[in-house]
Amino acid sequence: MRKELNFILIGLILLIFSIQTSAQQKFFIDLNNRTNHLFTVTLYPDHLKKDNDIYQFAATAPGTYQTMDIGRYVRSFKAYDINGNEIETNHVTTNQWSLSSPEKINKIIYQVADTWNTKVDSNYIYQMAGTTIEDNDVLINGQCVFGYFENMQSYPIKVKIDYPKDWLLGTALPMDKKGFYDADTFDKIVDSPILIGKLTKASTNIGKTKIDVYTYSKTGIIKSEDLVASLKDILNAENDFMEGLPVSHYTFLFHFENMSAGAWEHSYSSEYIYQELPLNLIEDNIKSVVAHEFFHVLTPLTIHSELVAKFNFVKPVMSQHLWLYEGVTEWAAHMLELRDHLITLDQYLKVLQQKLNANDSFKQDLSLTDLGIHCTEMQDQYPNIYMKGAIVAGLLDIRLLELSHGKKGLREIIHQLSKIYGPNKSFNEKTFFDDFTKMTYPEIGDFFDKYIKHADPLPIKECYNKLGINYKEIAGYDSSKVSLGLQFGFKNNKIFVSNVMPNSPNSGIFKEGDILGKYEGNEITLGTVQKIFANIRKLKPGGELKLTILRDGKDIDLTAKAGPLLIKHVFEVNPNATKDELDLRNAWLKNL
Repeated sequence: MRKELNFILIGLILLIFSIQTSAQQKFFIDLNNRTNHLFTVTLYPDHLKKDNDIYQFAATAPGTYQTMDIGRYVRSFKAYDINGNEIETNHVTTNQWSLSSPEKINKIIYQVADTWNTKVDSNYIYQMAGTTIEDNDVLINGQCVFGYFENMQSYPIKVKIDYPKDWLLGTALPMDKKGFYDADTFDKIVDSPILIGKLTKASTNIGKTKIDVYTYSKTGIIKSEDLVASLKDILNAENDFMEGLPVSHYTFLFHFENMSAGAWEHSYSSEYIYQELPLNLIEDNIKSVVAHEFFHVLTPLTIHSELVAKFNFVKPVMSQHLWLYEGVTEWAAHMLELRDHLITLDQYLKVLQQKLNANDSFKQDLSLTDLGIHCTEMQDQYPNIYMKGAIVAGLLDIRLLELSHGKKGLREIIHQLSKIYGPNKSFNEKTFFDDFTKMTYPEIGDFFDKYIKHADPLPIKECYNKLGINYKEIAGYDSSKVSLGLQFGFKNNKIFVSNVMPNSPNSGIFKEGDILGKYEGNEITLGTVQKIFANIRKLKPGGELKLTILRDGKDIDLTAKAGPLLIKHVFEVNPNATKDELDLRNAWLKNL
């Protein structure tokens, strides 16, 4: 007994010692002063050593699939000892500051500009992954404000934020008794956005999960309680599809102001940037986006490779399994609505048609694995993961159902994977395709090889015919609607021509890569392009639209011509489907 007590005492001493010497980073941000769109950050590190001589800002962040280089936004960076004497620091790379005597540092004070209001020439940061600091609201995404010392990415972080008394703060981070928000690692602070300002809050429970909704609405027309009421159906559908939500709590952060920019998922929260409009005008879109972002609690936040779990913020290595993280998630977002009767089969088939039409504007010889690996360099191709990626996931689901005779589809395999792996257990980046195949059928390995590792033509007609659903790639023209025969991409807040369709009325006029510069004398941006698309829809065949484009560094005035709309990718339920086709369709339409 005495020997056992000695071991216990030694263990307690070691535990106490480890707690006392465990280095922490305490960050203080004062938001009572919000001038010049700058965050002033005071950092008190604890127990720095000589090998902590680099302070690192993020090159990117998981789930953004873009280069950020947050060091570009840092405006000042100074270190001080306990007596207030400045310690030499040097800006050595875009995202790194060297510290001459880290062991002597008592505090660091730096300023970093918000990303919404700071112009950059390249690598424009998505608003939902960035920061803003305004009179009535502040958005903080951790990688845009905080950094970490070399060799300390996995060390705990505490954050205290001072803000006006009439403001509210929304985040999934827990708060300690002293008013600090706790993150056990730098990865966790990046995974936990913070919305602060004149917000409203409402809560509900979905199954065993507590749901909190925080909302900033510029003029106050959208309230959190209205969003909670609107989202209940889709959250219940998520609960049914996942067989119970895998988190005990979840926080939604909504920002409604001047623009719509999308959303970003996290382990226990997600954030949404929308133009402030009456809720009934944007409700369906919000539900669709929430269905996607919320499903991320499974992929990739529960099911992921080591490249996601141990993210490299210095020189990121992207995963080939983007098809799983985003493609499968986008498929699930629509499929769970269909299976919970929130949309009809005809509506679901229209979604497939829209995605295939969008897919036509991207490179057809680019595989999904290559898109995943090179997504940060291929921002013009990246959006296709939500189009082709979702279509391929749907084909995989049908193939699994066919091979299992209607007993097991992609949803069921996802559930199996979530039990094998989990938030703290990664799958092997290199062997996952083989591991997935071993769990299912040898034929699935062939599917992966053809349609995910390579870019073989997708078997749309073959697969959907097995469900008693007919498919036509070309179904004629609709002269009551128009098309320019141009498809567009988005990069660095610019819209460019990504494809000129064969036999288009604009063949020989526009070229791939042309950047839309001006329309009616006004600059074309992501915020103004909707006006152009609205005017295109008003044209009749033979109508014209005058644009200024940028080609090879020169402004060129062009006239775009409208032609009848080519009808493509049409799905129709076969009224004469066989019994086997009906049986497989019935299995496809429900959670097994």
